[in-house]
Amino acid sequence: MLTISKLKRWSISYYIDTADTAARAGRDARADGGGLGEYYSEHDTRTPVWICAGDARTAAKLLGLSDLQRAGGEAEPALVAHWLDDGIAPNGAMGRTFGTRGVHGFDLTFSAPKSVSLLRVLRGDDVVQKGIADAHTTAISEAMEYLAQHAGYSRVHNPVTGEKDLVRLPGVVGIAYQHETSRCGDPHLHTHVVVPNRQARADGRLVSLDGTSLFHEAKAAGVIYQATLRRELQRSLGFEWEQVDPGTGMAELAGMSRETITAWSRRSSQLREWAAGHLEQGEDGTWSAAQLGTAQKATRPSKPEELAWSTLVAQWRADPRGMDIDRAQFLAARAARRAHARSAFDRARVLAAAETIDKAVFTRADLIEVLGAQVPVDSELSPREMLERAVDAVSVRLTAPRAAHQREGHERFTLDAILAEEAAVMDLVDARNERAQLWLPARDTAGLSADQRAAVTAIARSPWLVQPLTAPAGAGKTTCLRTLAAAAHGVARGTAIVLAPTGKAVDVALREGAGDQGYTVAKALQMLDKNELELDRFSLVIVDEAAMVGTSDLRRLLTVTTQAGAKTILVGDPHQLAPVKARGGMFAQLCEDLPWTQTLSEVWRMHDADEREASLALRDGDQKSVSRAVEWYRRHDRLCCGDEVTMAADAVTAYKKDIAAGKDALLLCDTKEMADALNRRLHHESVAAGAATVAGARGHQLAVGDLILTRQNDASIPLRYRDNQSVEPGPVRNGQRWQVEKVHTGHQQVLARRLDDNAYTIFPTDYTRTHITYGYALTVHSAQGVTADTTHAVLGETSSRALLYVAMTRGRQANSAHIFRHMPEGQEHGRHEPEVTQVSECGTALQAADLLRAILANDQPNVTAHTYTAQASQAAVPAGLRSIRAQHAEAVGRRVAGYRAWLTDQAARSIDADRVRERSASRSRELSSDYGIERV
Repeated sequence: MLTISKLKRWSISYYIDTADTAARAGRDARADGGGLGEYYSEHDTRTPVWICAGDARTAAKLLGLSDLQRAGGEAEPALVAHWLDDGIAPNGAMGRTFGTRGVHGFDLTFSAPKSVSLLRVLRGDDVVQKGIADAHTTAISEAMEYLAQHAGYSRVHNPVTGEKDLVRLPGVVGIAYQHETSRCGDPHLHTHVVVPNRQARADGRLVSLDGTSLFHEAKAAGVIYQATLRRELQRSLGFEWEQVDPGTGMAELAGMSRETITAWSRRSSQLREWAAGHLEQGEDGTWSAAQLGTAQKATRPSKPEELAWSTLVAQWRADPRGMDIDRAQFLAARAARRAHARSAFDRARVLAAAETIDKAVFTRADLIEVLGAQVPVDSELSPREMLERAVDAVSVRLTAPRAAHQREGHERFTLDAILAEEAAVMDLVDARNERAQLWLPARDTAGLSADQRAAVTAIARSPWLVQPLTAPAGAGKTTCLRTLAAAAHGVARGTAIVLAPTGKAVDVALREGAGDQGYTVAKALQMLDKNELELDRFSLVIVDEAAMVGTSDLRRLLTVTTQAGAKTILVGDPHQLAPVKARGGMFAQLCEDLPWTQTLSEVWRMHDADEREASLALRDGDQKSVSRAVEWYRRHDRLCCGDEVTMAADAVTAYKKDIAAGKDALLLCDTKEMADALNRRLHHESVAAGAATVAGARGHQLAVGDLILTRQNDASIPLRYRDNQSVEPGPVRNGQRWQVEKVHTGHQQVLARRLDDNAYTIFPTDYTRTHITYGYALTVHSAQGVTADTTHAVLGETSSRALLYVAMTRGRQANSAHIFRHMPEGQEHGRHEPEVTQVSECGTALQAADLLRAILANDQPNVTAHTYTAQASQAAVPAGLRSIRAQHAEAVGRRVAGYRAWLTDQAARSIDADRVRERSASRSRELSSDYGIERV
């Protein structure tokens, strides 16, 4: 695994000081420990060393490094400090002076799997320890070679074009600091490769690295590190591996029990210390050095990384947690690897792996991240070589080769299978059935706004079976769906069936009268495959949150609905969050391509009209409207920024204040880690010390009064209402919030009340332990579709625009963002300025506004391959895809012409109907004027 962060001035002090202290401790241990201390000191690899990638010889020479240093020699602290802090290379060369907010370097942290770290120190003999250390070094070297090849650029102004061209550097040089412990003092083999932000260009001049390229390629480099580590350890020591996690590219050693790994996986950080109640905010709003010291003592040994290697090993081997090895599991993994090795890593296997990618349009690095989990460990080629070849063999280029000023991440690719899947969906959307039109009496639309009335009327009258409805957050989509569901009942007693990606969304839609039956999309597809769900032309299928439905599932669903002649309304917002672990963008393409798409434009949720307008700017506003929106949020105190602990604390304080005032408040965040921290903190503040608890998931201890969250659908758990035994509540759903009313410590069960409808249940022990966590704070993904009075969102500076938009549109009365900057390990523990410890940071409103603008610029819409080629210029599309682009454009034009013809025909029919009604009315008036009256 590889994480990357930016370093400021003085950040390098932490790494240098840690290495120096560890070296002194090692010398002391050798002096005191005799033979054992001498033996262990030989295996202490924490001496910082130079690392060179790319054209290592040229790069080292340009910077003034000797051949010995280039080959991994010891890095002198003084040279390193001058280079990182002042931009002065070892040979005395100096580049541009760093600004006050300049990036002095990058910390690339390569971490071995926990099981590898444990085996090395708990059971490893001389051969195993050396083998693991060598494999770790080789894996880092391979990852750095990848980065030098694909991210080793600087940018230079081109006076002819006015652009900043990317210039490849001869190589990338850094300093490797190997660390052995986690912050809690547990075994954790990882290396910080510190890359100074003044690297040598071919002409010898020191220039800045292109940080954007480095960040873009970092995850792919981490996957290469993991794949190389697995291969090296299998080849040298015969290790076997469990399944690779596709999200991280990491796998644990086969044979090591999960209980052992969990027991040794304690984690600590300032955020976790705050969450546990060990770190309190001072009156001035900062975290003092004294508070931090107390917090660290409460949760972990003092600076374990600075202990001698012999001391660390002795402590770990004496620890009662020990290590359990499952020989049968190891042998099963070996048999599986050997069986799998019989099938070559050929084009067919690579394609099958590539087709699991969750993006229709991706970069080269994206595909490497996916394929890295599939690389065999027993191949003659290195993983880096195999991945480079595999990507080139299966990817379909969507863009022309990049220009000189464009980064490698500018180039986009797709797969033939993805193009075919998208084409299959587009072949379905022209299906029509005149009998699918719904009768919508005027009285049913009387309570709708003008744009709601226009949208539902058009959908009801439309003969097209696939009918998109797009709307911003808070536009009243459910109100429209309720009207259309009522209209379906008038058509031969038709049925309105609501589908959604989550069961929680289904339940909300059914509770608000938007359908008669409801299922998750996954459940509906399963039922359709088994012929357990029948559809016909009288069925109205409503797919809520359609933008979160993957293209594959949408194709399967529309195939069935169009064949049955059932009208399908796809409702959603393409500017909100995309599907999880599935290719999205198809809903957005349908909204763009189908001229009969209906759109709601007015927002009703927020009480403040100005906030409604600002929310629309967050969604898809132009530069001017975005600037006005950011300024509005700033002026109304909706923005703040600082370090993650301060922002978390501020958000919790604001959330508790709203709760105390009787408001329905939401506390949202961008990651599960932050959600855990917020939840643990609120649990500690809400529940008395020593209260009886029951074990939940993720190590949460559930007590009476806790808000909890269910994380798995389970219709088998019985529920009831206390005041109405005759009504059966809806089932337990993933994402529902409850409050604990009783706990049974003996049976490890909880009695809880669901907040949505006050239904009660006793959760079974296994479900509680596996699928229930604290529910005070939610991730933004789990809150899409939720409405509250107020929202407080804790978001990192790298959050996406869609994430921000969803978070800032949940509250009726107010929505606030607490934006934090990510802090690397060196800055969290070390010094920002000489002799000054500054742990807490709280920025100004203007700085928060700048961060908000940066998030809004991080717009990463999920688009289909067809949409991407349609939006690109003709010259930018490779020749092989121009026919696909032309076919797509022709189909869109044909639909537009057909829709216009239908509208013209409807208008003519309406005029004819008006004339018939007028003639009938006129004749009635003539007849009534003298009928039955005698003239005198």
